[in-house]
Amino acid sequence: MTETKDNMESNENLDHRFENLAGYVLGALDHAEERTAVEDLIENDPEVQAEFEQLAEAAHLLAIAVPPAEPPASLKTRIMEIAGQGEPTRLQDVVAEYIATKNISRSTPWWQHAFQSGFAVSAAVAVLVVVVGGTLGYQNNQLGNEIETLRANLATESVVVANLQTELSTTLTDAETRVAEMKSEMKVMEDDFGATTEMVVHQEEMVSELAIVNNALRQALSDQSWLTYVAMKEDYQLESWLASNTPQVTTTEPAASGLIAVRVVGNEAVFQVHGLQQPQPGFAYTLWLMGNGAPRPVAQFEVSGIGSATIAFLLPAPLRFFSSVMVTQERVNGIGSDPTGIMVLSAQTN
Repeated sequence: MTETKDNMESNENLDHRFENLAGYVLGALDHAEERTAVEDLIENDPEVQAEFEQLAEAAHLLAIAVPPAEPPASLKTRIMEIAGQGEPTRLQDVVAEYIATKNISRSTPWWQHAFQSGFAVSAAVAVLVVVVGGTLGYQNNQLGNEIETLRANLATESVVVANLQTELSTTLTDAETRVAEMKSEMKVMEDDFGATTEMVVHQEEMVSELAIVNNALRQALSDQSWLTYVAMKEDYQLESWLASNTPQVTTTEPAASGLIAVRVVGNEAVFQVHGLQQPQPGFAYTLWLMGNGAPRPVAQFEVSGIGSATIAFLLPAPLRFFSSVMVTQERVNGIGSDPTGIMVLSAQTN
């Protein structure tokens, strides 16, 4: 419905002091705060007090003079539909339209028109006042409560967001610091690894060089020992040269070898060996004479750190009566009648 000029002027000139006055007179204010506010206005504002007295008188007259009457069904339906939709402005239009159809003047109080228009009109206007006043007050209060709730929720969410931003910033800072520390640690580890690698390579080179020098020294010592032996023991003559029966572990390591020298007069003999590895734990090297009956173990010996040994022993018979000599590993103090261990040196005597 198009709003008339009179309606527009009435809405613009509405005094808010009188908004809840009619509802207070009719007992339609549900909230104590609203009732208290109206009572304060009645007590302190002469205009409000005068309007209250007029409304109270009209309400009293309505209570005793107006017979029960039902407003048009269509009016009630329209009012309830608009009240449920939360459209107070539209509800005011309906009230204004209804008043206009009854030719009620806006220049006089509403309660006077109630009596001038008859009992039915007065009852309808009373119903409209109660509905409009109660609906507007309820909707205003509901809207205010919802706004306050939204503000409180917004404040809470703002605090949560601020806390999350702080935690995220702290986490990012800690992560960046940790990454920087890890990079620094990795750089130190790379430097240490490079230095360690160089050291290992250098040590391997030194070990290789020492092995070569050690082998040369061992060979020189063995050669020197043979030369010294031949020079000092002219009454001995070389009888047998023993060679290794095991393959060499490395090409730089000399093969084990030995010799047997026998004194020209008598059965005294000397066995000298070099280049042997250290025997297994609990074992020792044993020199055997073979080929003249049962095998004869003539000496059990250990070797030095460079694998050398010199052993003097007595021949049970001239060396020519034996076909071969050999060296095996046997258990310490556990030599049997036959060699059972690994043979490391051997040679023919004839």
